[in-house]
Amino acid sequence: MAPFPDEVDVFTVPHWRMKQLVGRYCDKLSKTNFSNNNDFRALLQSLYATFKEFKMHEQIENEYIIGLLQQRSQTIYNVHSDNKLSEMLSLFEKGLKNVKNEYEQLNYAKQLKERLEAFTRDFLPHMKEEEEVFQPMLMEYFTYEELKDIKKKVIAQHCSQKDTAELLRGLSLWNQAEERQKVLKYSVDEKSDTGKSHLLLIEQFISRCC
Repeated sequence: MAPFPDEVDVFTVPHWRMKQLVGRYCDKLSKTNFSNNNDFRALLQSLYATFKEFKMHEQIENEYIIGLLQQRSQTIYNVHSDNKLSEMLSLFEKGLKNVKNEYEQLNYAKQLKERLEAFTRDFLPHMKEEEEVFQPMLMEYFTYEELKDIKKKVIAQHCSQKDTAELLRGLSLWNQAEERQKVLKYSVDEKSDTGKSHLLLIEQFISRCC
């Protein structure tokens, strides 16, 4: 659970959506029959749409969060300086255009799994870093009202680019988890075994949401 007030926490809700997408592609990857052309193409089309959304998410963060932080702090942060998303999109495009038969699908599947695993290993810690490193910096360089405005713009940009209902559902689930933690925080001793057990339940709840 992020230790920052929800009103000024600019990362949690969009990251909830990104983690949801990671969970979905991991699930689809495990269930895809790569010998079946329809399954193969359906997975790649889904992955392509997912990674386009990742790229859109990065662009929003660059413009509405990282860019503003760089201006205010007068420091350059190479948060999204690599081309991993573009490389993954290129991989999916090649699979859709160039893979023609079952033998090629099975060979491609091995490369695809390796690349997705490597991407996921980097992507999840990257979001954690933003939440734990850049959110405190934002709290330092911006006023409370400025951060409220930044969050509103970030959410609005995400909603304008995709299905608003899913993002708002993510916000609702996060707020439910946050309220549960607040109740438990004041009703149990966090240092006791009982308190620790309750906090673990909250973490598990959030994990299922994300």
